[in-house]
Amino acid sequence: MELDLKSVLEQIVQGIASTMLDMQMFAADAEHTSSDGDVAATVQIAGEWTGGVLLRLSGDFACAAASAMLQIDSADVTAEDCRDAAGELSNMVGGNLKSLLPGPSFLSLPTVVAGHDYQLLVHDAVTVDQVVMVGEHGTLLVQVYAPVEAAASAATGA
Repeated sequence: MELDLKSVLEQIVQGIASTMLDMQMFAADAEHTSSDGDVAATVQIAGEWTGGVLLRLSGDFACAAASAMLQIDSADVTAEDCRDAAGELSNMVGGNLKSLLPGPSFLSLPTVVAGHDYQLLVHDAVTVDQVVMVGEHGTLLVQVYAPVEAAASAATGA
């Protein structure tokens, strides 16, 4: 079964945004531009398919997501709430994607990075597809990555 990964990611994010956050999000052709308030979260998938999912949330989107998830006013959302929301969203997106991939496989706990002037590097991995989602509260970049070896053999059909 060959997945149209970009469409799958769009559908997963739209489903989570509408059901869990009461938000509408749409795919955009624009690139995600980083800002100081961004939060990044990643989960790893290991098993029959190996790779991971990385989310980069704009600060405004992270705050709105935390507000919706915790059912609190956005003025009461803390930086920790934003990080927790990012981790939970990566878990939801990764879990939904994992269910469509060859199994059995396992999902790691989320890793979350926030702050100023940071880089997040997944060693020996390349992005196999990504989608930028936008909504009234900001942007969300979703990247799926796989080990360099696996991505190279998939590209050559080996």
